[in-house]
Amino acid sequence: MSKATVKKLHWRSKVLKCPVTPAVKTGDGGGSGELGLAIGGGADYGEFPFVTAAPGGGPTVGDIILEIGGTPVLGMTLGDVRGVLNSCPHPIRIKTVSPGSSLCKDLRLYLSKCFTPGSMDSQLQQLIRENLYLRAVPCKTHTHTHTHTHTQSQILIFTSSSV
Repeated sequence: MSKATVKKLHWRSKVLKCPVTPAVKTGDGGGSGELGLAIGGGADYGEFPFVTAAPGGGPTVGDIILEIGGTPVLGMTLGDVRGVLNSCPHPIRIKTVSPGSSLCKDLRLYLSKCFTPGSMDSQLQQLIRENLYLRAVPCKTHTHTHTHTHTQSQILIFTSSSV
């Protein structure tokens, strides 16, 4: 008997593009004019930005946010992602994907993986690193002096810049 081979789809094939529009303000106090979309995560927490609350018919809670209004947000701090979200014209187009085994919320885990050079995942890693380096400042913490070896420890400090 032969077993049926099930080919797993790449996460890129599961990307959803959806508009998010603000609730309509009404004279009777109904509707706030807010998006109703809340986000969490961000590079400052070692995570991809993800949806924490969403209106119906749009992104799903837990989805990883790839782009907001055409701007890739992977590798950005939470404040920068919120800045992109607040500066986009309405309706805002958001690209999301549900987390899975190959793309989970853990940014550090994804960056530690080895991918074929030139592949979609390798290109995404490069984009994430570029976003991280634009928003982080290396800071020398202290110098270790050994007999003939000098090494330095560095940490990254995220800068709070508006987008």
